[in-house]
Amino acid sequence: MDFLELSIILLFLLFFSIISFKKNLLNFEGIMLANVVGLAAITYGPSETTMLRFFAVVVFFIIGEIASNFPKKKHEKRGIWNVVGNSLPALFVLSLIIIYPEHSLILELGFFGAIAAALSDTLSSEIGFYSKRNPIMITTFKKVARGTDGGVTPLGFFAGFVGSVIIALVYFSFYQNIYFSLIIIGSGLVGTIVDSIFGAIFETKNILNNTHVNLIGCFSGAIFALVVGLIILI
Repeated sequence: MDFLELSIILLFLLFFSIISFKKNLLNFEGIMLANVVGLAAITYGPSETTMLRFFAVVVFFIIGEIASNFPKKKHEKRGIWNVVGNSLPALFVLSLIIIYPEHSLILELGFFGAIAAALSDTLSSEIGFYSKRNPIMITTFKKVARGTDGGVTPLGFFAGFVGSVIIALVYFSFYQNIYFSLIIIGSGLVGTIVDSIFGAIFETKNILNNTHVNLIGCFSGAIFALVVGLIILI
């Protein structure tokens, strides 16, 4: 990474921190961890795609916050565990490049798969809130109250699909690999569906909380990308 790229990244992180604090988007711990996430995204992985990975993280945070703050719906100030649930799977997969540098391409695909799952689930939940149809429980297909864990709507599912496509386009902008880009779209949808299923089965019974469910959903997106990517490469 050259000096200009690093300067751009650090300036953006500073700007992000100030806006997040002034707009009450994240608490102090959440802001600090979000900065760590941004720096980790540029630390691991192929050097030629440093800005690409950082941009993917930026896109997730910006679009996620825009969706969360639509009129008539404003979420509580997010904290460290919200950041952990949405970013730890992606960073864990990316950090494996230290151990397996020869598999950096496929591991980076897993990183994008996890980010796609995080954005897909975020948009599915936040945009799905505005659905005119009552949500149905993903495990029983029975109508449930708006905001029920595991409740899904066509609008929410479509929003999740759009989120997956956005991250896939970020990936495609550099790699120009349509097959891997399609895998990323699939990863986002898989992550959202798994998140909803675990929310319906475990979160509604207070066995798991939202952070746990987010972690499982994002890890599912990463695993899907890794497995399908390896099958294609083989």
